[in-house]
Amino acid sequence: MQVVDVPVHNARNYMAENCQGEERVPSCQAEELSDARHLPKEEVIKLIENLALAFITSVSDGQDPQLVLVKRSQKNVIRDSGGRLHLGKNKTVKRLFARNAAGAGRFAKIWQVLALIQRLLAESKVVTQREGYYTLVNHFKNQSEFNATLQDVVALTGCTRASLGFHASSSGAIAGLVSWKMEGSDPINCSTGTTAGMQIPGVTDKVTLTNLGARYVLVVEKDAIFTYLCSQRIWDTLPCILVTGCGYPPLSVRMVLKHLEDHLQLPILGLFDYNPHGLRILLTYKHGSTRMGTEAHAYATDIKWLGVHHDDIFGSDGTVPQSSLQPWCLSDRRVFSGVAAVVEHMGNPLYTREIRMMAEKNVKAEIEALNNNGFDSLENRIVRKVLRKSYF
Repeated sequence: MQVVDVPVHNARNYMAENCQGEERVPSCQAEELSDARHLPKEEVIKLIENLALAFITSVSDGQDPQLVLVKRSQKNVIRDSGGRLHLGKNKTVKRLFARNAAGAGRFAKIWQVLALIQRLLAESKVVTQREGYYTLVNHFKNQSEFNATLQDVVALTGCTRASLGFHASSSGAIAGLVSWKMEGSDPINCSTGTTAGMQIPGVTDKVTLTNLGARYVLVVEKDAIFTYLCSQRIWDTLPCILVTGCGYPPLSVRMVLKHLEDHLQLPILGLFDYNPHGLRILLTYKHGSTRMGTEAHAYATDIKWLGVHHDDIFGSDGTVPQSSLQPWCLSDRRVFSGVAAVVEHMGNPLYTREIRMMAEKNVKAEIEALNNNGFDSLENRIVRKVLRKSYF
């Protein structure tokens, strides 16, 4: 992906449950971490061939063949000084002659995925995880099992999914002051067109992004809010690029945000529901997730929390009707225990204050509640918060 910045022209998303056991170190050394690498296909093919040779040798010697993977668990999580999630060097072993049939089945499924990867790379093909699942649909119970096995292969090989021939599915959307150009096609001005914005494709390495005057990247949690802000053309008032991951952010959205952050150096601001789930989505954008395993850190961004904050609802600027507030449910309480542990690791007093007051109020509100205030529309409140720098 290429990103181009041009002058301004008349411009008007944590899987952190049960975080006990995480280690936070002030400065991570590379040898302490198991971060995935992007390797050329020739090296990946050679790696798979070496694994196959080791398997054959073990069987010939009468030994139990085994595969050694980086452990994807909270106890193997290491956070760097910025809070980004990495996995350490702790390992887990998958064996052919496991104690039960399920263990042997998992071992066999890893080899089925490795065989698929070998074929994809040999034929210079790339597929989505959905396409990969349907290729092996007779061997996996569902998409989730296939996805988990692919993450096992990432943990086994130390390679990114892109190195293994997989790209993200098209998901999420982008709009506002940015031009999007795929290789071999005409550029698309994302500030024009429908209120749905432009869907973010899974393959972004052949995309050129040109800044058309944006000073911010605004990430919103939900598609409904994204569509509303597009219909109001918020970028005419607040020069921004608008992005949504439609809930928990897919890889394609995180990749685009990472490129925008690295190359345009624009501040990324995030607007999420006022509840533990909204905060967990924010932390997923900010730090990555355990589910992403050894790839988690690569797409973490320095997103700032624009809202919804306590004061947006209960402060002098908050006029949210009581009917918009709902008590926490059991799921909220369970998620809160996880995000609270992550915030404690962060050591940011502003985040600590927010989650303390969130727990004290024991209520939640959606972003839409801020748009139920007569003439004070959601977009006006967003612009006012940005101009006041009410984000952290």
